[in-house]
Amino acid sequence: MTQRKLLCLVIFLLVLAGLAEAAQDTRAKNIAAVFMKHNPKLNAKTADKYAGIVIEAANKYKQDPYVIGAIIVHESTVNNKAVSKGGDYGLMQVRWKVHEKAIKKEYPKVRTANDMFDARTNIFFGTEIFAYCASKTTTTEGALMRYSAGSTKLTNKVLATVKELQAMDKKASPAKTKHKTTKKLK
Repeated sequence: MTQRKLLCLVIFLLVLAGLAEAAQDTRAKNIAAVFMKHNPKLNAKTADKYAGIVIEAANKYKQDPYVIGAIIVHESTVNNKAVSKGGDYGLMQVRWKVHEKAIKKEYPKVRTANDMFDARTNIFFGTEIFAYCASKTTTTEGALMRYSAGSTKLTNKVLATVKELQAMDKKASPAKTKHKTTKKLK
């Protein structure tokens, strides 16, 4: 490969990396905004922190961060201390009784169910569970049905929030401008 081609390739990759980073920043801002909309008690710093963790976890497990963010909105109303009657904990409502052994194996510092209130641990493990559910089906809807133990209501709410987030993307992207044709001067 010639030096010129190599230089062009490097520049191209840097541009792509910049675009990808900008897209992730936009997605994180959108997720944080939706978090604060659904939990008005949540401050911007915490919403940004949670959104950043969502982006990281989604990247690690190759999932759509908007789906993960929407799960958090509807599972816990973005309440890090949420506990369900069935023993689901934290932002993604991870069921401790079902996943305790796997959680302790993957996160040795986690010893009790209360440790699932750690946002990073909860979002990463919840995203891993969702990724497993997604690997067993071909659709996001199917993965959500598995994640939510067959709750159509929750699945529909999550999908609606994903659409809301996608619409925010469209509003944030620069409008396509039409190029004016100029007349040739004689």
